Amino acid sequence: ENFKALTIEGRGFEPKWAPKGDRLLYSVYSSSNDLKPELWIADAQGESIGTSRIKLGVQTWADKCVFVSNSDVYCAVPDRLEEGAGLFRDLAKSAKDSLYKIDIQTGLKKLVAIPDSGFSMSDLIVSDNGYYLYFTDANTGKISKIKLK
Repeated sequence: ENFKALTIEGRGFEPKWAPKGDRLLYSVYSSSNDLKPELWIADAQGESIGTSRIKLGVQTWADKCVFVSNSDVYCAVPDRLEEGAGLFRDLAKSAKDSLYKIDIQTGLKKLVAIPDSGFSMSDLIVSDNGYYLYFTDANTGKISKIKLK
């Protein structure tokens, strides 16, 4: 069986599947954005693979995001990224993250939290009831949480 190809705008492809498996959130970097990672979303099922591809206008990696529904995702977004951070991720190791909620249908972004302690968030998980987002601080390895509701 031959599936359609997904065209990506850059290098360093990092994917994250939507819960239903029909959309793909991914990050790539390119020289057009100073080699910083940018989030994209695209359809990824059957004959619609690669259609509805949208740049979300957020500079972070897909693995710093977690889906809470098929249309909403929370992402830890570094407050500042050095040129080349997509190519050399260690350049962003000490960057402080803010938490955004992104509607991947419309591209609407909402700032949810700016943690006081200046965490570099990884391994994001949302509680079953949707009240808390748990994450690991990449610098210390400690688990913390943010109240969402």
